[in-house]
Amino acid sequence: MEKLVHAPNLNAQNLPWFNTHTSLDLADFKGKLTILDFWTYCCINCIHVIPTLKRIEEKFPESVVVVGVHSPKFPGEKTTENLEQAIYRYQIEHPIVQDVDLTIWKNYAIRAWPTLILIGPDGYILEQYEGEPNPDMLIKTIAKLIKDLSSQKELFGNAGDLLALEKKPDNKTLSFPGKISYSMEDKEFAIADCNHNQIVTADREGRITRRIGSGDAGYGNGVFEEAEFFRPQGLCFQNGIIWVADTENHLLRKIDLRKEKVETLAGTGKQGTSLKRGDAREVSLSSPWDVSLEDGWLYFANAGTHQIGVFHIDEGIVKPFAGTGREGLADGPRFMGAFAQPSGLSVGENKLFLADSETSAIRSVRLDEFGFIATYIGKGLFDFGDCDGKGKLALLQHPLGVHYSKGKVYIADSYNHKIKVLDLKTQSVSTVRASVDIVCDDKTCTRLWEPAGVLELKNQLYVSDTNNHRILKIDLESGKTKIFIA
Repeated sequence: MEKLVHAPNLNAQNLPWFNTHTSLDLADFKGKLTILDFWTYCCINCIHVIPTLKRIEEKFPESVVVVGVHSPKFPGEKTTENLEQAIYRYQIEHPIVQDVDLTIWKNYAIRAWPTLILIGPDGYILEQYEGEPNPDMLIKTIAKLIKDLSSQKELFGNAGDLLALEKKPDNKTLSFPGKISYSMEDKEFAIADCNHNQIVTADREGRITRRIGSGDAGYGNGVFEEAEFFRPQGLCFQNGIIWVADTENHLLRKIDLRKEKVETLAGTGKQGTSLKRGDAREVSLSSPWDVSLEDGWLYFANAGTHQIGVFHIDEGIVKPFAGTGREGLADGPRFMGAFAQPSGLSVGENKLFLADSETSAIRSVRLDEFGFIATYIGKGLFDFGDCDGKGKLALLQHPLGVHYSKGKVYIADSYNHKIKVLDLKTQSVSTVRASVDIVCDDKTCTRLWEPAGVLELKNQLYVSDTNNHRILKIDLESGKTKIFIA
């Protein structure tokens, strides 16, 4: 077996660690096949790798150690508390170090998220994977490495001795809520209760009226008590039907409130590559993050392939609507443009508005025959910040949600922990001050924490305050905030 180079020590004694009682270094993994996972929690490809690593840990518990090297892209990801929430959200159990200033990243000459480094029991680098690997091929490679190393008697010890995960009980009403939608016909709200693997409905007083789904992660259809979801992020609620982006199942689902049934509309349940046209149940999707319904077409943000797709309700077909699949920011005709992890959708003025999270951008696609893509805020993958102003002078930081209402686009500026508003007439962007300077009679009414969804209704803003596990209601006239659901 060819050995490339000895892996540099982590030298991370002074960095924050998670899922372990002490800092670790390569010497602690002697006798193991070690996987260093260079990732950042904003990145959809990094999120896709998490279940693959879980499979590896479960399949080779005695031989493999996984260590996450969190290498933040956005300033918001450098905060210890924010990373801790991401680890909790994705239920990651292996040790993770917060490489705040990318020191370990630079020592390993990493160039992209994610990157996996496989280190042998003697400390030499055996393999390197840049980008999202094929899960089955990666597991086959690791199995062969373990077989070869075992025959040479280089593997020894118990990898599990290194881990010390502290699990938190989940007794909250909501857990990392995603998008929120309101049905004028039903006079109810629907909320993606992401980490409870459920969809919740509530009346106008914030009282929960239904919990849809058993709470178990899965893809089962049927009656509400037995149906399953897996971290659903997005939804759209109209006329007794809730359309769901069932994100980690890579599916689109339909909830019929009158029949009290859940069914699958689109997707195979397996993560797909670039979107193709075809029968909806035969086309694989990739982390659909939000949906928006207009004239019998269900538009969905296919975050994992950086595209917008569309499902025709009557014909039962899925097809690409906008984006080539190349990650980036490029305007123009919809089949030639580029997006970067679109994560929020809303229809208005015959346009599909979207939060393009990795470019920290607000974009739109015209719903006419021309289908032109335009950008209102945002310049590229590494242009972000927190700045109000006109047009592209404004800066956001990884926005996840949008809602069009009466000539304005309300924005969940997630990593800035704010709600902002784009006035389409003046092209100006401003912060909703009540989302920052919160005035509330309730002592638990603290500031926003990575909000993922926003909805304007009769001069009230309803905000999915994701990391605080609640829905807030902001009165745009008085500036007062109240907890709607918590």
